[in-house]
Formats: sequence, structure tokens, C-alpha cells
Amino acid sequence: MWQTGFMSVTKRTKQMNFFVYVDTVVFTINPDRSVEPRDRLEVLVMQRPERPDKNQWALPGGLVGDTENLKDTSIRKVREETGIALDKGELFQVGAFGDPERDNRYRAIAIAYVALVPRPGATKALMNSDKAEFISFRKLISKKMLEFDHAEIIKQARQTAENMLEDTPVALLFCENKFTISDLRGVYESFLQYKVDPANFRRKVDAVQGFVLPLKEYSETSSLPGRPALMYKAGNLKTLPTPIRFRNTDAK
Repeated sequence: MWQTGFMSVTKRTKQMNFFVYVDTVVFTINPDRSVEPRDRLEVLVMQRPERPDKNQWALPGGLVGDTENLKDTSIRKVREETGIALDKGELFQVGAFGDPERDNRYRAIAIAYVALVPRPGATKALMNSDKAEFISFRKLISKKMLEFDHAEIIKQARQTAENMLEDTPVALLFCENKFTISDLRGVYESFLQYKVDPANFRRKVDAVQGFVLPLKEYSETSSLPGRPALMYKAGNLKTLPTPIRFRNTDAK
């Protein structure tokens, strides 16, 4: 038996029992453009009938299986609890949450993931679940409807999603095949949770070559007076060569 500077390698330190969970934040956007953009951002949540407080909502999640990696657990629990099928490429890690008081039953550590999913496919999958639904991000946060520290997880997941919109064309997932710059701005405003000056937004989008491509078509409807808005389609970029960043100074 050899020695280290601190203790023999055969001696074990006493370990506290704890449980490792994976919780998943699935964001979508309500396609109803009559709704204010800040209220269009929605989160997939569920009610667990075994909980003492039936009015509390929770993120889909659960214990990591013995033979699973973290993403496997995320995919399994979201599918089991909501019917929505995710794949590993859609999942991005938000962080770890391990406050000793986060669960009053036992010591629990949660690894959180976020996924951005367009509404039509997600809504269809939810038809098979009677305990899960999409609820407005603002409502969930302001009404204190969530159990444990899930409100904090959702807030940090929104920040992760915002970072993704800065560096990748992921916002285009929430646009139709043909869309206007105003439609795209609505996606950004939903995740940013504030309005962005339209002219400033257009300048930043136009500065990223290949992000969106103009079509020789115009929108049949327009929210602004004057000529109809030009239509666009998604480019082929995987990442944005120039990040599209907004701060409160860009707020309208």
C-alpha cells in the first residue's frame, strides 16, 4: 500500500448519499402573431399527480438510469412524460443545480438541458399526454407556478437559448419556409423578452451574409402601412460568422 501526501489510496472518504436527475426545458413559440412576442415564448411543463400540491407544475425529468448518459435520460423522460421525441442533437446543456435546499426530501442534483422545438410538431405529440402542456414563460415565472428550483432552471435555459440565437441560425426553426424580417424579429423578441428596434434589427440581420436570402415575393399581409414586406428564406449557415447580439440599449 503506497501513500499520498494526504491519505492512503485504499482509504475511502465518507460519501453523502445523493440523487442525480436530468431536467429538460423545451421551448417553443406560439405561432399566433396577435399575441405580444414576450408572451409567445412557451415552456413544456407537466403536473405530477403524486405531488402534495396538485397546482404545481414541473419540468419533465427524472433520475439518471444506471446504463444511461445524461442526454439519454433527458430523451427518455421527455418522451415518457409528454410524448415528445427529442434527439441528442437538439439538446444543449444549461448547467448543474445542486443547492442543498432545492429538494426537501433528499439531496438532489439536477443537470438541465434545453431544446428548441417548433410548435406544430410539439403540439401534435402532446395530444397523447393528458398531464403536459405548453405554458407562457412569463406566466410560469410571474405566477410562481413551478416546484423546486425549476423557475431558476427555466430562466437560465432562456439565457442559454438567447446565446444560441446570437451565434447560430436556430431562430429560423420558428419561421415558415417563407417569412418576413418582421416574422424573424418576433422570434428574437420572444426569447429576448423585450422589443427590438425594427431598423436596428434589419441592419444586424443584413450584416450577416447568408443568414437569410431574399425572394422575389412579397407578403400578402403586412402589419405596417405602405408596400408589402419582402419575403425571405433560410440560408445554409450552420453558425453565424458575425454574432447577432442585442442588449437593453437596443430595446424599442
